[in-house]
Amino acid sequence: MRARGPSERGIAKASAIVSLGGAAMVIALYFFGGTLLQFGRESLMRRATSAHYEILCPPWALSPNSVTEFAAQREFVFKRLNKKLGDAGSNIEIRIVFNPNYSDRQSSEAGARTYSVTGTTIRTKLNGRVPQLPDAADAEALLHATWGKSGNAQITKWIALWLVGQSAGTDLGMVAAQVEQHLGHKNVESLLADPGGEISSIRDRDALGAAWISEISEFGGTNAVRKLYAADIAHPNIVEAATALSTTPLELDRKWQLWMYAYLAGMSAMPSDSTMPMDMPMPAEQR
Repeated sequence: MRARGPSERGIAKASAIVSLGGAAMVIALYFFGGTLLQFGRESLMRRATSAHYEILCPPWALSPNSVTEFAAQREFVFKRLNKKLGDAGSNIEIRIVFNPNYSDRQSSEAGARTYSVTGTTIRTKLNGRVPQLPDAADAEALLHATWGKSGNAQITKWIALWLVGQSAGTDLGMVAAQVEQHLGHKNVESLLADPGGEISSIRDRDALGAAWISEISEFGGTNAVRKLYAADIAHPNIVEAATALSTTPLELDRKWQLWMYAYLAGMSAMPSDSTMPMDMPMPAEQR
């Protein structure tokens, strides 16, 4: 067998390096291609900033005035949410990206949200010439900035709805009471561990979940809500929720039942002509 000369070994080595580099590039594109494409697309978008927001959208989608006005209007949302957290997020910035091509596999389901939140960045679909976004999106980004990473996505969604609180004068407890009027009382275990079972509607489950967070806040304060937010609960259940709140499942259920029954009693005492309509939307969805 003829031994390779120095030049042949050099060529072979260079070929191997090129092959490895090509393979590494293919792997990188496979895993990070979507992220790189997203970064490139967003770097070309129109930007508008305010004290706590950076708004991005395609240059052709909205006028500069529309983007600037939306950023200014969002400051009122931020101020209200931040106040409920003791102004802990006064120095943060929330990034909102409007993308006409945004898609979410659950967005077509009734009650499912039409945005995603990653850290303090919100991505959502742009429909029409007037940008719209539920306040709960800002709430979730603000929670991440002030309280850190959450332990469970579903519970975080409810806490964000709790942070939004009233909308159009409707209390979360009253919305939940309306749900219980036609579903019957749902205990904490059903609420946490039975998605799509006893509570098949996403909207109904979120109404009850946000109300449950309100009850926890009323009995234990914001610190109790924060403990639940931070608890690493992969699969929500009443035992882990009770542990996170330093209580028992029985006590957790008892307080929820008493709180919910107080709202139901209040609704029963209302005049028949002042009863809320059965198709009243969730507070976070009203704009």
